[in-house]
Amino acid sequence: MKSRFRLLLGSAMVLLLLMLVALAQNLGAGEARKQIAAALGFDNTNSIHIKSISSGVNGRQALVEATIDTAFRLERDNQGNWKPVEIRTGDRRWESLELIETAIRKEKILRTTADLRTLTTALEAYRRERGSYVTADSGRHLIDALAPRYLPMVMRLDAWSNEFAYRGTATTYKLSSLGPDGKTNTGDDIVIENGRLSGGADQ
Repeated sequence: MKSRFRLLLGSAMVLLLLMLVALAQNLGAGEARKQIAAALGFDNTNSIHIKSISSGVNGRQALVEATIDTAFRLERDNQGNWKPVEIRTGDRRWESLELIETAIRKEKILRTTADLRTLTTALEAYRRERGSYVTADSGRHLIDALAPRYLPMVMRLDAWSNEFAYRGTATTYKLSSLGPDGKTNTGDDIVIENGRLSGGADQ
């Protein structure tokens, strides 16, 4: 069964690719359509309609608000509930929403793991210079202590928009993300404790 939807980029679907990073001073509607189509794996730009383009910080980012005309294939489960399972990305071409969701989850894990490693590097630089780790009980306090001397770019949130957690003494620390489920002390937490990673992209 096919069900047509008009997607507003910025809604809660796995296609949260609505934040288009580009050089804003040269970004026109045609280029925005082209880049969005490529990012989503669409065959052409005909179904992508740009509503607005606004510049971001220092002209290096742009926020593109757009709509997409496409189709979804839905299936009914054993309880009689409908669930979208595929999205049409081209002429007779369909992509699995489950595979897209899995790919996005993996990419978020990679990004969050990399961010934690960046924070760890900054924390080690702090220790080398000051003789101890940051003594704090939250990620917010950690970032305040590290930026901007040891951490040029402020990073407070993981890829799921949750704050990093931190607990540190002069000699030990634990830095973590809640992971995909956003819950504390579950199997998908990504943790670096005294330089050792558990969970995340390396596991």
